[in-house]
Amino acid sequence: MGDSLFAETRGYILDRMRRRLAEGSRKMPTEKELAAEVLASYATVRLVMKELEQEGFVRRIRGSGTYLEPQAETLLEEAAWPRLRLFTSPVGGKPDDDYAAWLVEELRREARRAHRRVVHTQVRTHDEFLAGLERSAEPGDAVVYLPPTEAFTMRQLGVLGKYDELPLIVIDCELGNINVGNIATDNRRGGMIAARALLESGCRDLAVLLCEPMLRQSAQRLQGFLEIAELSGLEPAVIDCEVRVEDDRAGLAYAKMLAVLKSGRRPDGVFAISDCGALAAAEAIREFGLEPGRDIALIGFDGLAAGRRNDPPLTSVAQPVGEICREVFRVLQGWKAGNHEQRLLSPVLQPGGTLWKINEKFA
Repeated sequence: MGDSLFAETRGYILDRMRRRLAEGSRKMPTEKELAAEVLASYATVRLVMKELEQEGFVRRIRGSGTYLEPQAETLLEEAAWPRLRLFTSPVGGKPDDDYAAWLVEELRREARRAHRRVVHTQVRTHDEFLAGLERSAEPGDAVVYLPPTEAFTMRQLGVLGKYDELPLIVIDCELGNINVGNIATDNRRGGMIAARALLESGCRDLAVLLCEPMLRQSAQRLQGFLEIAELSGLEPAVIDCEVRVEDDRAGLAYAKMLAVLKSGRRPDGVFAISDCGALAAAEAIREFGLEPGRDIALIGFDGLAAGRRNDPPLTSVAQPVGEICREVFRVLQGWKAGNHEQRLLSPVLQPGGTLWKINEKFA
């Protein structure tokens, strides 16, 4: 009831803004006047106006009133677009150094091209997402879910599969054969790409750094890497940082890589299953007195801009973020009830300075 009243009040106030603009005025009625017009509580109107101010529709000036901002006309046009409910894990970083933030930024960009209005909700668990979906999904909505770092239970997958009439796509997480749209990176192929790159550069003493929680995507990267290494007759060392969801992943990767080197173990090629872990491993290699790309080849996974800015630039298996986002809106545009597209998109090797210099050892 509360969510419905808030939405109705917001809709009324947006229409009131359109009328004020049509009248040639940018000054809005007071919040008390709006509350009387819409028959909502003053507190509800204040909450709606606070949200609209945060979104850039209005500016409230103490002692003067509330005025429509210059961009209000554009925002009002976008407010009429079909709604995309975007549920994601908490996004705390910036697109340059945080994969989730990068993906959200690209989704917003593609949504604007597709004339979809994004309503972004951050959740910490699958159950929180499912509760939000049950509470807030409305006819005409589409839903995209970028899950938190948590394994799905069979019960949760079963609940997801019941939303057959709702355009729903889960991204960045391989779900397997269930009745839910799913677009994700082919993580196993990404691990294979990393292994081939290290082998082709002359590395023979390989290691894989497990610097992310061991969910399906991490396991797939590891599997692909080991498959190619084993076909070459090699048995890579698996360096497990034992990362849990709330851990400092960079800190654990740094400490583990440094401890391995201090123990006398010195691989000539390391695949870290995330860029975050790879950049931390690079710091540990330098701390030990070696140089990434000269003494130890290093490959990450994600393709973050922060890695490209590193000195030397990090070689990485880059996730196809732009392609994932374009595919999301292609599927939504042609969506039909009962049609659940499931696609794995191939990552690509992003060249950098932490791989090619290893060839100097063989010159």
